Order: sequence, then structure tokens, then C-alpha cells
Amino acid sequence: MEIRLCKKEEINQVKDIWKYCFEDSEAYVNFYFDKKFNHNNVMVSKDGDRLISSIHLNQHDILMNGKKFNTSYVVGVSTLPEARGRGIMNDMMMESLKEMLRRGQSISILMPIDFRLYTKFGFSNCYDMILNSVDIFELKKFRYVGNFKKATAKDASELKNIYSSAVSDYNGFALRDEAYFLDLIEEMGADDGNIYINYINGIPSGYIVYSISGGVFTIREIYSIDITSYKSILKFVFNHNTQCKRVEMMSKIDDPLRFLLDNPKDATFEIKPFMMARIIDFKKYINDCGFIIRKSSDEESILIKINDEYLTNNDKVFKLVNKSGILFVEDSCSQEYEIELDISEATKIFTKYSSIDEALKLREDYFSVRENGLKDRLERLLSFSKEVNHINEYV
Repeated sequence: MEIRLCKKEEINQVKDIWKYCFEDSEAYVNFYFDKKFNHNNVMVSKDGDRLISSIHLNQHDILMNGKKFNTSYVVGVSTLPEARGRGIMNDMMMESLKEMLRRGQSISILMPIDFRLYTKFGFSNCYDMILNSVDIFELKKFRYVGNFKKATAKDASELKNIYSSAVSDYNGFALRDEAYFLDLIEEMGADDGNIYINYINGIPSGYIVYSISGGVFTIREIYSIDITSYKSILKFVFNHNTQCKRVEMMSKIDDPLRFLLDNPKDATFEIKPFMMARIIDFKKYINDCGFIIRKSSDEESILIKINDEYLTNNDKVFKLVNKSGILFVEDSCSQEYEIELDISEATKIFTKYSSIDEALKLREDYFSVRENGLKDRLERLLSFSKEVNHINEYV
């Protein structure tokens, strides 16, 4: 069996694997392979004269700790039925991680169908969403402000500006350009969806991406520059009450809807683990993040052992050190260390998804780490704050 990057002449085989494994419409499949697919970013396994498995490493830029990182977004993990149960995906994932490392990438993201499939590869949940489900008449009270217009290709710049403003307070979000929104407009057209922009005093102030099916108004995303536009969009949704009775929206974890309803008890707000992440190159990632250290003294350090079963560049002892108020990682020649972290634990901490205290409380040695003073030292050296991570990318 051969594992490698896809060749151009193999695109139709990869497309056939996708169509067998995923229940997407023909229109969406054609859109994805026309607009998002790049054979240079797809790992495949070949058995004999045909492909039997593929992993798509779609390229995105994300902002972590205010720094831009090029990342591989793992999607389309798929194997034909006759090849399942043979351990092929284990080898495919290992080779995919090595390919990211060869590309100089230091972090990866992945939206799992089943989290259990990927935790063994060092991925851990680092993004949550909230699923809001409400009766559409709960939105009646909101006020319609300004006007709405269906987005077309010439509105891509306005959509980009709204999005960039709305996500600027979050961590880990994807950077989107105008080309992204041109594709999104086309994708919604292929998938029976809609995008509308809210203008207030002539200023593009918010937008909504949604679809309607079976009496349910499903919101893929709402982004707005202020609460006035957000409420106006909710009224826009309510105005579909003759078509829909229920509204469902996956949104950022701090979405304000539950605080705005008169009777939130009759609605449901469910936290959903959403996106996994994995540090690919621990040393490079930490040094590129430029974490500001406010509580420890200059040159204060801790020896940390990272356990990474799949990437040997991470599987060793490092020195975390404060250099003039910035956290740096150095290789350590010592085999001794003060604390041991799995790469999944490290990913949660250094993507700012978990605080030091939250991460340590999940460990069986929490009380000893607290009593021997190591917890205090870690909190001084890693004194950056936990943040709200948010991302809403699907391919």
C-alpha cells in the first residue's frame, strides 16, 4: 500500500470516495471539488491500481494569540468499505501529521464526526459552540432596524468587513478574504441557502447565513458589528414565522441570545464541542505566539516533558523560559523535567482554551502539583489568560 499526496489525474477517484462516504448533494460536491479542493493538499492511500482512502488538508490562516498561522484543516477523512478495519487510517493520519510538519506548520485543526477517532492522534477539543433552539415567536419582540438585501458577489467586501469586525475580540478564528465570501455565496446557492446583509443608516452592519427546511429556520452564522444589528437580524428571522416554527442556530459560545429572550426557559441552549486542534511543532508554535508574561521574573523557567507518540520533534524535554517578558521554548539537554504533559493537554493550554488550573484539575497528580508549588510557578510563567476560542469553518 502506498500513502502519498494525490496526483492530478486521481481527482475523480477522490471525488468518488467522497460521494460514497458523505451524504452531500451533487450540487455541493461539485462546488467543493471546483472551489475548495486542491489535489496537492490531499493525502491518499493506493492499494493496487486504485485509491481506497483520502484525507483532505485544506489550507486556512487562523489567528492565535494575535499571530497568524497557516494551518491544515483536516476534513474529508474517508475510506472505502472494503478497506475499513485494516488500520489504514492510522497510517494515513500519521503521514498527514508528518506532511504538516514538512510544510512548516505548527498547528492543525479538525472537525470530528466522532472525537474518539482523533484523540489518540493528539487532537483535543479547543473550540465550543452553543446550539440555540427557540420557538420563532420568541423573536417577535425585537425591532427591525434599517434594511436587508440579499448578498451577491459584489457584496463580498462588505461581508468580509463585517466578519472581521465581529470576530476581532476572539481567539483562534479563521482569517477570511473576499475570495472566501465569493465562494460562500456560491456555496449557499448550491446548497439552497441564503445570505442577507443588514444595513443601518446605509452602513453594512451585520449579516446572516441560513437555510429553511421542514419548518425549521437553520442559521449557519450571524455576525454583526453591534447589538442593534444583531437584534434587527433576529427580527428578520421572526418575519419568516409563516414558513417556520422553530429556529436553530449554532453560534459562538458567548452568543447573547439567551440573555435577550423574555422566557429563555422554553428555549434550549446546548454547549457543543465543535473543533479539535493539535500542536504540530511545539517549539515553533510557542515561540511564534509571543505569549506576554506578566507575573514571573526574567529568566524564570520550568523544564517540561511533552509526550507525543506520533511526532518525535515534540516528544522530548523542553525549557519554558521568560525572556524579557516573552515566553520562549528552548531544547533541553537534560532528561530530567518538572512536569509532563501530553500533546493534547499542551494544545488546550497553549491555544488558551483551558487555564492552567482547569488543565491541572483533570490530572490525578493535581494535589501534589499544587502542594509542591509547581502549580503556582506554572501560573506565573504561563500568565496569559484563557480566552474565548471561536471558529465557524466547515471545509
